[in-house]
Amino acid sequence: MKCKIFTNKLLILFMVLSVVLVGGVNKVQADAYKVVTLGGNLTEQQKNDMLEYFKVNKQEVNVIEVNIDEEKKYLGDVASSEQIGTKSISCAYVEPTSSGGLQVSTNNIYWVSSSMIKNALITAGIKNANVKASAPFNVSGTAALTGILKGFENSTAGNKIDEETKKVANDELVTTGNLGDKIGKDEAAGLINEIKTEVVKENPKTEGEIKNIVQNVVNNYNFNLSSEDVDKIVSLMSKINGLNLNFSDLKDQLNSVASQLKGSISSEEAKGFFAKIIEAIKNFFSGLF
Repeated sequence: MKCKIFTNKLLILFMVLSVVLVGGVNKVQADAYKVVTLGGNLTEQQKNDMLEYFKVNKQEVNVIEVNIDEEKKYLGDVASSEQIGTKSISCAYVEPTSSGGLQVSTNNIYWVSSSMIKNALITAGIKNANVKASAPFNVSGTAALTGILKGFENSTAGNKIDEETKKVANDELVTTGNLGDKIGKDEAAGLINEIKTEVVKENPKTEGEIKNIVQNVVNNYNFNLSSEDVDKIVSLMSKINGLNLNFSDLKDQLNSVASQLKGSISSEEAKGFFAKIIEAIKNFFSGLF
């Protein structure tokens, strides 16, 4: 009898230890999915401040650094030396997820928007992740994507991203940012997303066909773009077209960005339609008083 009681106690103890150990292993695996990239030129205090902003500590996440040479590698052909700068400052929090799409936010970044980053991540083939781009003080954010992609590759759930794909994604970010200086950030992100959607969907065979797509979309809007602006968009879209992206795989993501930005970019016909609605609403309420 005593032997039976002792055996039962041992079984219970074994079960409790199994639960604790498995729980501990799962916790490590879950945390390993998260990566924080820190600008290599930050002070130790600034690095700690960024970890605090991301609400993580070094024991919970994989912390890696990004240096200026890495940033130049992907931005050197598409961004000016002024845009790249001489120091690596931008930081990122990357948490790949199994669903939920791309959730992107920015802090202390004035030139690159969350929509621009989201667009570039779609081009890079990332479907689900929580991403935060930040810095300890206000920066342009041009190099943010370099850190994000490195973070994704170094997470447990991440995959190696083709080098050419990284360059094209960074090209998209910079091209959109330059357009944003002329027509507004969200307007630029919406325009590039719409053109990219058509290019990926149509899979044009020649640069002439790509230019027709670009020109047709641009003509739908009252943006004051120069021929040089159009040529840069065509160049970008030629590179994106060369990645052979699958429209079926990206359709939901592209539509998600379009829906998010629908208030920022509208055709002249749509603008006129909504203007009439707004005017009618004003007249209705003015008649009540």
